[in-house]
Amino acid sequence: MNLYTLFSFHPKEDYYFSVIDKQGTIFDKFKLPECREIPIRNNIIPIKEEFTEEYSLNIDEFLKDYDIYTCYTGGTGDLFSEKAVVALKTQLQDEVEFIPCMLKGQKVPVYAALFLKMAPIVKDFEGMGFTFEDIPLSEVKYAVQDENKGIKFVTQAFVELVKKYDLKIECKLQTHDTI
Repeated sequence: MNLYTLFSFHPKEDYYFSVIDKQGTIFDKFKLPECREIPIRNNIIPIKEEFTEEYSLNIDEFLKDYDIYTCYTGGTGDLFSEKAVVALKTQLQDEVEFIPCMLKGQKVPVYAALFLKMAPIVKDFEGMGFTFEDIPLSEVKYAVQDENKGIKFVTQAFVELVKKYDLKIECKLQTHDTI
């Protein structure tokens, strides 16, 4: 099975979001399998934009241009646009839960992707080069998260959905010999 990692198109060092989560509850829910059932207050994830002042981006324009965004802190990882969620929600419902986000106290058309299926996939990694475990992922159709390292992967079927719905989501193939 081919596995891919998700990448945002914009330069990660300049544009990203972070989660407002002083107690680490959201981080735990997104990273640790045993914390999946932790409720999130009002089922909305509070985020803040971390755009460098140099670019003076308008958040509404930014949200129109991308279907996946980077979230470096808070544990959520990838944030999806409303367009992507509308297109993918039905097919991914057994493997990804999309949780709405709030920015400056207002709901925004951005959703955190909670990967529901987990497996021991990654033995080790350096940079973005992975050494994989030798385990079958027959129960995974679209998306899975490594249960130990928290790294999220999508499958060829997910990549095909991205193409079908013309979404601006980059998926990078991870080469491996064991999966």
